[in-house]
Amino acid sequence: MKQHHISVIVSRKRFANNIRILKEYVYPAKLSVVMKADAYGHGLAGLVETAITAGADSIGISTNPEAHMVRAVSQDFPLIRLRMALPEELKESVAELNIEEQVGTWEASEYLSCEGIRRGLPVSVHLTLDTGMGRGGFGINEIDTIRRVIALPGLRIVGVMAHYANADATTMDYSLAQNQKFDRFVEALALELPDDVLFHTHNSAATMRLPNLRRDMVRVGAACYGVKTSHNFSNLPDLKPCMMVKTRITQVRNIPAATKIGYGSLYTTKRPSRIAAIPVGFGEGYPRALFNKGIVLIGGHRCPVVGRVSLNITTIDVTDLPHVPKWGDEVVLIGDQENETITFEEMADKFQSVHTEINLMAGSMNEIKYL
Repeated sequence: MKQHHISVIVSRKRFANNIRILKEYVYPAKLSVVMKADAYGHGLAGLVETAITAGADSIGISTNPEAHMVRAVSQDFPLIRLRMALPEELKESVAELNIEEQVGTWEASEYLSCEGIRRGLPVSVHLTLDTGMGRGGFGINEIDTIRRVIALPGLRIVGVMAHYANADATTMDYSLAQNQKFDRFVEALALELPDDVLFHTHNSAATMRLPNLRRDMVRVGAACYGVKTSHNFSNLPDLKPCMMVKTRITQVRNIPAATKIGYGSLYTTKRPSRIAAIPVGFGEGYPRALFNKGIVLIGGHRCPVVGRVSLNITTIDVTDLPHVPKWGDEVVLIGDQENETITFEEMADKFQSVHTEINLMAGSMNEIKYL
């Protein structure tokens, strides 16, 4: 349904440029562009062709519906599932989608091998090693099991992977320890692994912070969309955010001091105030937790959210603006306006979250317009 009260704008040009910059930065490593969770809320169907033409070497997805979106554009472009799958997902994957699957258990490996034998073509898989993420994969004490997996006749081992748990932390000690554990895995399996296998461990943060430890491929999500997961590192300076969120003012009121505003009466004006209402709340993906914390841009100036963010209305204190805003004036929730900027990272910091949560909410709850 077309919305008039909120605009979620995604720049294909910026997305493509970010991929080209990252491709050059990580060369000669391959670049897997992570587009799971509907391209981090940016709209997978609207960006997949851009990712391919901009130079992605593969695309990382999570679900079979996401794989179908990619296959609607390309039947043979390399697809990697970035989580363990359920049996019914694997059955469809082998039959229709040609996804390179993760395996981290004997059970899933044997299942896929049987499917590969049944279709007469080995299934391409990436061995997932648990070096300290703790979410799954083969442990260091399962080397013999991994060797048995490598020998399964219905599998083709195309990758060996791990994932850093703290690549965006203050120090890199834990990531360096994970890297050493990965090396021990690889050394133990060196004689069994194919010569052309791809080793890959790096997410966006590790790609920026541990360039000397890059392997054959990196799996980059956040950086492709011009955002990052913490303040402990910097992205490449030319990477730009791809999403902007805007709305407009529905009402401006002059109210006296000591007036309570919003559900729960969580804000009381300390002076005669000018309060603007915008037609956006947590029903449009603006986090409810931003009550008395959020900031928006009006006329190039930062204005605070006051009172509870409700389902479809948020109130803004515009008393200190040098001009009186009007009904219908533009309000930027995330992005640039004149010389001011509000980033996803700044907004996420205000309620101890990450940019991904806000990208997802904005993109999934509203129509996306592509530039």
